[in-house]
Amino acid sequence: MTIVQEAKKQDFEEIQKIINIGVIEGKILKRTKKEIQMLIKQKNLIVAKEEDKIVGLVALDYYSKRFSELRTLFILPEYRSNGIGGLLVNALLQKAKKKKIKEIMTITTKETAEWFKKHNFGEAAHGLKVALFKEI
Repeated sequence: MTIVQEAKKQDFEEIQKIINIGVIEGKILKRTKKEIQMLIKQKNLIVAKEEDKIVGLVALDYYSKRFSELRTLFILPEYRSNGIGGLLVNALLQKAKKKKIKEIMTITTKETAEWFKKHNFGEAAHGLKVALFKEI
């Protein structure tokens, strides 16, 4: 069973390893140690766990109540296509609603853009990267 929760301080090393895997795969951008620690401290990093192992994560980069960004969505390869990404995005959107954020955007590859569209994000720009927005 997958448990989705806010990341804790003790999750740091495991989170850093997962982010590094995502960076190597070219799926997400690198995060500094300081960025990860700040996201944990601000309770803006959400993890998915299976049997106490972190298998996926997503971050909320808070800019303002008007506009914030969903970043660093990554699921370990062996856990993909099991709905974990949807669970993480839904948890992040609930967190954003509690913070009274009006709009969430994400910048992703064209390959992943279709997945976000299936989760009710809408396309707002064109080119190599796609910016997707969702009113909440």
